[in-house]
Amino acid sequence: MSSNRAIQNITASRFGMTSITGQKLDALKAIYHDLVSRVVSGDGDGTLLFSHFGDFDNSKIESTIKLIESTVIESGDKRSTMKRVCGMLIELLQNIAIHGSRDRSAHMNAYLLVAKFDHEYVLYSGNLVLHESIKPLQERMDYLMDLDQTALRKLYIEILCNEEYSAQGGAGLGLVTIVKRAENQVKYDVTELDEHFGYFQLAVHVPIQQ
Repeated sequence: MSSNRAIQNITASRFGMTSITGQKLDALKAIYHDLVSRVVSGDGDGTLLFSHFGDFDNSKIESTIKLIESTVIESGDKRSTMKRVCGMLIELLQNIAIHGSRDRSAHMNAYLLVAKFDHEYVLYSGNLVLHESIKPLQERMDYLMDLDQTALRKLYIEILCNEEYSAQGGAGLGLVTIVKRAENQVKYDVTELDEHFGYFQLAVHVPIQQ
């Protein structure tokens, strides 16, 4: 699998009016560290394959994809599983790098975790969003997760054929692709961080192909 798709057209994200520092930054790091702790010591006995909190540039994105590609294959799982995991990983990284926001200091304060469990891989991501995007994003995700696969495919085609509709849809095609490919095995949370930012978290489940 090539990582070119993941690193093409990476542009500066939307910037907020303030920087994330002090207690707010500590709160985001606590979310990340709590998730890491739950993955490695929780009931699911997960194996943490990758974790990163901070910024994601082209180099980080490319190296992450290559690492996960090799790790999935070396674990003995089928190439079809690797393709599904890395395909979803690309979508999540694009969502972080293109559609996520940055604070005034240009920091993403985003995270990505990849974990393997007995019967599945789970990809976790978190990124800043502007405060005014919280409600539209919640509505968008609730709408997408209520659609069946036929409706998701129809919406996917509509967005591909209508650039204006894609732009109005927030993350647009990316979120539709994530929910469609995951066959609705997605959990999300959007929380208010302060008057400037919210935090958007995703957990995407990818079954291991037998």
